[in-house]
Amino acid sequence: MANIRLVIFDLDETIVKNTIPFSEIREKVLSAVGSRENPAHLYEFIRDNYPDYLPILEHEEINRAKSAYVDPVFEEILKFLRDNGINVAVLTRNSRKAALIALGDYAGRIDALITRDDGFPPKPAPDAIFYLMGRFSSTPSSTIMVGDYDYDIEAGKLAGCITVRIGKGDGDYVISSLKEVIKIISDIIETSESL
Repeated sequence: MANIRLVIFDLDETIVKNTIPFSEIREKVLSAVGSRENPAHLYEFIRDNYPDYLPILEHEEINRAKSAYVDPVFEEILKFLRDNGINVAVLTRNSRKAALIALGDYAGRIDALITRDDGFPPKPAPDAIFYLMGRFSSTPSSTIMVGDYDYDIEAGKLAGCITVRIGKGDGDYVISSLKEVIKIISDIIETSESL
């Protein structure tokens, strides 16, 4: 197994904790457009069917981001990754404005931030992960995708990456706490050094 060169984190409920559930945003936006549908991808649904309402969606995302906070353990994880020469990226379906607000000072401490504004197909499509691997000269076996949702893990698997699931569900590793990422990476590094 290759040494780890890149760790890609999902944003919401992975490194950022939200006080406003996404279901509340979904409900407000769909109510504003008068839709009773339950689309898989809210942004794309609004963009394709109700483009005049995109500012409402972004306004709600920004409000949510303002009340969000970065999980305090992310500081320790970031230090660990930096000490080991591992690149750090965040991949989110949020707008760039909302992501930057949610990340706060951490936005300037990561190596890359990919949002829906960057033009990649949404997760579970692996396109943005392939882009990040190319940008940081990483391979699937030296890249970890960390997330809390099925689409995060599916995107990582489609790209051939090591996947880490926070909470219940599938993944190469399933953990209950973000802090456990350090042990997983330490174990992978130790294994690759002993080969």
